[in-house]
Amino acid sequence: MVRKYLTLACAFWALNTQAQNARVYGTVYDNATRQPLADANIYVLGQSSGDNSDSTGQYTLSVTSGWHTLAASHIGYRTKKIRVQISGSNVIDFFLDEDDKTLEEVVVSSRPVEHNIKSTDLGVNAVGMDAIKKMPAFLGESDLLKSVLLLPGVTSVGEGTGGVNVRGGNADQNLILMDDAPIFNSSHLMGFLSVFNGDVVDQLNFYKGGIPAQYGGRISSILETKLKVPAATSWKLEGGVGLIANRLLVEGPVTKKISLYVAGRISYPDYLFRMSSNPDVKNTSANFYDLTTKVEYKLNNRNRLTFTGYRSDDHFRLAGDSLSSLEINASSSRFSWSTTNGTLVWNSQLNKKLNLKITGVQGLYHSMMSSRDSLTAYELNAKINYQNLSTELGFSPDERRDFIAGFSGIFYRIDPGTLSPGSGTSTVNYLKIPNQQGIEAAAYLQHDWQMTDKFSFSLGLRYSMFINMGEQTVYSYADDSPRNEDSIIDSVYYKKGEIVNQFTGIEPRITVRINITESSSIKVGYNRMYQYIQQVSNTTAALPTDRWQLSSPYIRPQYADQFSAGYFLNLSNDAIETSAEVYYKDVRNATDYKSGVNLLLSAAPESAMLQGKGRAYGMELMAKKNKGKLTGWVSYTFSQTHLKINGNFPEESINHGNWYAANYNKPHTLNLVASYQTRPRTSFSANFTYSTGRPVTYPQDKYLVQGVFIPNYTGRNDERIPDYHRLDVSLTIKENPAQKSRWKSSWVFSIYNLYGRKNAYSIFFKPRSNAIYNKKADAYKLSVFGTIFPSITYNFKF
Repeated sequence: MVRKYLTLACAFWALNTQAQNARVYGTVYDNATRQPLADANIYVLGQSSGDNSDSTGQYTLSVTSGWHTLAASHIGYRTKKIRVQISGSNVIDFFLDEDDKTLEEVVVSSRPVEHNIKSTDLGVNAVGMDAIKKMPAFLGESDLLKSVLLLPGVTSVGEGTGGVNVRGGNADQNLILMDDAPIFNSSHLMGFLSVFNGDVVDQLNFYKGGIPAQYGGRISSILETKLKVPAATSWKLEGGVGLIANRLLVEGPVTKKISLYVAGRISYPDYLFRMSSNPDVKNTSANFYDLTTKVEYKLNNRNRLTFTGYRSDDHFRLAGDSLSSLEINASSSRFSWSTTNGTLVWNSQLNKKLNLKITGVQGLYHSMMSSRDSLTAYELNAKINYQNLSTELGFSPDERRDFIAGFSGIFYRIDPGTLSPGSGTSTVNYLKIPNQQGIEAAAYLQHDWQMTDKFSFSLGLRYSMFINMGEQTVYSYADDSPRNEDSIIDSVYYKKGEIVNQFTGIEPRITVRINITESSSIKVGYNRMYQYIQQVSNTTAALPTDRWQLSSPYIRPQYADQFSAGYFLNLSNDAIETSAEVYYKDVRNATDYKSGVNLLLSAAPESAMLQGKGRAYGMELMAKKNKGKLTGWVSYTFSQTHLKINGNFPEESINHGNWYAANYNKPHTLNLVASYQTRPRTSFSANFTYSTGRPVTYPQDKYLVQGVFIPNYTGRNDERIPDYHRLDVSLTIKENPAQKSRWKSSWVFSIYNLYGRKNAYSIFFKPRSNAIYNKKADAYKLSVFGTIFPSITYNFKF
């Protein structure tokens, strides 16, 4: 009898185990292009089983054995259902068709509904390219970075600047990735456009809080862009013609296993400058091009190789400029910068639970500033060589748990600056700033676990290390005087490859999600981030020639601890998403600079750089409407960012050692994005943005010394420029979606700065008269865009 019961129990256990261990995995594709679809929603009808496809379109489900109806859905595609009998392991791929009858919507995230409630994402935004392309754009060019500025917690120091400031961080504290390759200068045309071609960007993931352990190297944010996979079924042509740039994309299959695309942009805005009545603007010249290519080689169903190549080149000449920082009087300054990146990735699905990714990156950023003046002709070159090799292993034992472990090694070689005479008659002397090189390595482990339907957490640990290496000379300074070139008392020479010093850091990450109801949740998180490389600039806006500096015996790595919490609520059947997040960031070794120093050609930048503390805190509110003819979002951000530099000497303290506002501190920011679908082929969009003016330092009074006025500055950043606000509108007209034609086109009419607001970029002063004893002066504001900018763009696809 006992044997009978044991036999029945074993049989029941075996059947139950078999029922619970049935698995379904596969890939979700676009049926027309055979491109994998990320963030598709795959689920079992009548059950709670479900998963979201990853960046390669892959998903995994754990279900009971038997007959089930599986469904796959994605925004802009028709839902597909499959009735299938499941037992053991099953491979089921979905091929989704575009829904031509669906009205286009402006969406912040292409992820499935309820993702913001049920995921552990905190301080994370995913922006769809369809939404970006419908936003009004400067001179008709859709721009990824400009769209990021409309998200909560993101600002910039002004128009015409390439960087962004995220949650109280400097522009260099953001890691910008394009298919795993870093972008050290994200701007074209001195910040008017970004380096990202919207025709090839598939997905943007923006992390400003709740940063997973696989990302590091910066203390403010990670902006990760994934380029789309080349079409594997047929060749197609896509592009656009606009006032400021032209675009062209060609993609298709080379063989059954190899597909590729080549996309390029070229800009020629000089004719727009020549229309100006201002001689300085009229003689300004600018142009750029960028070229992006991607090749995919499918070795088999489980292995594929992809190569991404990117090349961009910018040239900018600002007439009438003088380079006082170089102590060279130049009648015309010329700037040029280029980026050359290559990324090779091997993705391998080892089995239904294990995925392996090996990535190699080679990058080069080159900047140059020059003058053609016969007596002071010069050329200043700087370079950053970047090499990275990383390995990542993903393990998904079931649909509720995910593990990611990996290792990354980065080699930097930086040429801070080489000054050469530009002609045989130039009086400029040759000067070479010593090169820098170092190794940044990291190992990490990330675990995401949905313990119950109401509780999940994301736990990560990252260990990072930086090794500063020779060849270089390290100076010693006198203890009883401020650090400057005059206080150098000794030096030590390190041979090439010799270790100078090293730093290590432990970076814990944790995010917890608790569901209150089916449509609301609370999330809390903590992040620690280390940064071993930083941009050296004592100007408000980063220039392409600004130096990059590795951590050294005197310049310690910055690190930040960020605490954040958020409340997320969906309304009207997930048609409206709302969120409220708060954060506090504590920064150590925050960097600022002595007043009036020359950083560009200094052989000892540590003599001009100061380090101390930083703090940033704020609140971000957002409401987003995803469905209906009227879609869009409104966001409000309150934030404060302060620094405290209190050195051992008055010369090494700022603002007498008291807290002061950072250059990019803007307490209030309001953004409104709206799109109204009037007809299936016509839509109207508008953006409005408002922000507090950034801090500036004004002289409190001035002194007359031997007939020359000397301004007197008492505090740093204790005043503000006028507030900023702007309204942009656009109208998009497409062909009738009911007409089946291989040639598809659209017209985009847009107006940037609709009411011609003259937003101040900076404030300068002029004396009221020529009398040397007149102590009064008038203030004037400098505006980058002080007029209306209409544009028209023709987009096509074949």
